[in-house]
Amino acid sequence: MSSSDRDEIRKVFEEVYAENVRTKNLQGYGEMYTENALWMAPNVADRCGREDIIEGFAATIANQDIDPIFTTDEIEVMGDFGYVIGISLATIYPNDGSPPKQAKFRALWLMKKEFGNWKIDRQIWNNKPL
Repeated sequence: MSSSDRDEIRKVFEEVYAENVRTKNLQGYGEMYTENALWMAPNVADRCGREDIIEGFAATIANQDIDPIFTTDEIEVMGDFGYVIGISLATIYPNDGSPPKQAKFRALWLMKKEFGNWKIDRQIWNNKPL
């Protein structure tokens, strides 16, 4: 297991993903996933494939801004596959002017290295109490 692989996965989890969510960057968000990725968000239908995932993300951010902070708990690398487990604490700002809300999620991402870059291949997260 290469420490640079672990560092790259941590960067996707803690920095790249959070920035794409914060800035509502649909293209950047989609580029984080493999072509046949599976996105398993809580309380909505699963999404399969990059375009379907972008559509799901667009629906998620349509009426709110999200400011997440991701913290990695565990990373394991096995060749061109790996996983990351962590926590997201997010502040959600509804666009209708109602007060911001806090949300906490536990995340598990299965990662796949494609052409030298770590991509999200399977992603699941669930709500946790604050």
